[in-house]
Amino acid sequence: MSDSKTKISTHEGKENPSNSSEDVDLGFSMRMSENQPEHIPDMFPIRPDTKGPKSVGILLIFGAIFLFFQAYGDVSLHQAEDLSTAEVEMLLVTPNSQGDGSENVSIEQYQEFHDAARESGGYALRGYGLGVASIMLFVGGILLFLLKGSGAKLALSGAFTGMASGIGGSLLVKGAADTHLVGVLLLTYEITAYFCGVCMFMCAGVAALPLINARARLALYPEQKVVFKTDAEE
Repeated sequence: MSDSKTKISTHEGKENPSNSSEDVDLGFSMRMSENQPEHIPDMFPIRPDTKGPKSVGILLIFGAIFLFFQAYGDVSLHQAEDLSTAEVEMLLVTPNSQGDGSENVSIEQYQEFHDAARESGGYALRGYGLGVASIMLFVGGILLFLLKGSGAKLALSGAFTGMASGIGGSLLVKGAADTHLVGVLLLTYEITAYFCGVCMFMCAGVAALPLINARARLALYPEQKVVFKTDAEE
C-alpha cells in the first residue's frame, strides 16, 4: 500500500488566528501492511511434562513386582495338594490366639478349606490373572518411562485384568472359607477380596493419569497439540 503522511493541525489560540487553519507536517509517515496476523499466538502454550509419565512408570514397575510375588504365592497354593502340618500350624497360630477357644480352626478343617479352594479354581484364577497383570504393568511401566503412549494403555489393561481376576478369585476362595472355616479367618478372607479390588482400582487410576493430564499426554503424543479457541474463532 502507498505511504500516507500523518498531519496534525495545531491551533495557537488568539495570539495567531491566521495560522489556526494551517496543517503542520511532522515529517513521518505510517505504513499499513496487508500481511497483518489474524490470530495472535497463545501467550501461555502448554508444554509437555516428561517427569510425570516417568514417575508413573516407576510406580507401576514397583507395583508389578509386588503383584508378581502375590501371584506366585497363589499359584504355589494351587499346585500344592497337601499343606504340611508345620505350615498349617504357623498359619493358625495368630487366628486361634485371638478368640476364646470356642472357634479355633483345626488342622483338618484348614486342609479341607485348602482342598475346596483349589477345586473351586480361586487360587488359579487369582494367581494366573495377577501374574498376567503384573507382566502387563511391568512392560507398561517401562514403556511409560521411555515416554511411549502405548505403555499407559497396556498398564491400564493390565490393571483391569488384575482387578477382574483378583476379585473373582478372592470371592471363590472366600466361598470355600465360608463353608469350612470359622472365626477370625472368615473376616480375613473377606477383607482380602476388598483389598485386592481397591489395590487394583488404585493401580488403574495411576495408569490412567498420563492419558488424562494434558501436559503428560502431550509428552506421550507430541503430534497432538492442545489449542484453545474463543467463541469468535470457532
